[in-house]
Amino acid sequence: MTLTPFGSPELIPSGTLQTFETEMIPYPDHRRRTIRVWLPEDYDGVKRFPVIYLHDGQGVFETGDGKYKLHADRALTSLRAEGISAIVVAVDTGEDRGAELTPPLKRGGRGIEVNGFRIPVIDEPSTTDLYAEFIVSTLKPMIDANFLTLSDPDNTCVGGISAGGSCSYYMILKYPEVFGRAIICSPGFPMFDLDNMLRELDEYDVEKLKGHRLAFYNGDQGIDVTSFGYVIAVYRKLKEKGLTRKDMMLLMDTRQTHSEAAWGKYLPEFLRFLLAEDNSEPGN
Repeated sequence: MTLTPFGSPELIPSGTLQTFETEMIPYPDHRRRTIRVWLPEDYDGVKRFPVIYLHDGQGVFETGDGKYKLHADRALTSLRAEGISAIVVAVDTGEDRGAELTPPLKRGGRGIEVNGFRIPVIDEPSTTDLYAEFIVSTLKPMIDANFLTLSDPDNTCVGGISAGGSCSYYMILKYPEVFGRAIICSPGFPMFDLDNMLRELDEYDVEKLKGHRLAFYNGDQGIDVTSFGYVIAVYRKLKEKGLTRKDMMLLMDTRQTHSEAAWGKYLPEFLRFLLAEDNSEPGN
């Protein structure tokens, strides 16, 4: 692993950001991918940290290109006084992002429109199982071997937005022994058959998720209207199956559209719920 410093104090005001490139070994085409690793300011070579794996790495940290970013580094820095800190590992997007991040779930109806917004249709076969295997079997062991991490599920988070939200949902259900935390923002659930998703949850052993934490979010403007009902339905099914408010949070902001500005605004709240030692609301 050859690390390259990235960014400047103007772009990354706290902590350090480094990048490296690695082969995505499960893929037969030997594709390579840039990985961005942010170390918090209190990374001192002694203390160990939780790790947050985020999809769409180009949109996680400020690059100076004028596009809004999630600013995961700034979100975590804002929580440091609360004792919350973590390493962030951001996986850059590939050319076939749709295939990588869209899980192999039963697809929904083609050409469906909701409030005037057409639900995207991805025709190519999903490679999410290969992508997830890369993170679990190649990337995570590499990060654990080279950085001071807390590698257990309670300290390992996977997160993403849009298709990345769907991917994160799929990954925590498939690998609950690896990921104990998940950020699922404005997921691309409308591309799937909702009845089938709920049936699969009926058949899923939700005991595997007890003690885990899932942070769901959705807006209700723009194309986010298409996923609003899906997210509520999945959340309610998991609640019906026995997950509690300590296992899940669902944040809806009806004023927000499908944008990094909205997701970045609420990222500190997701991270607080996922990483705080006690994530119960005061006084309740």
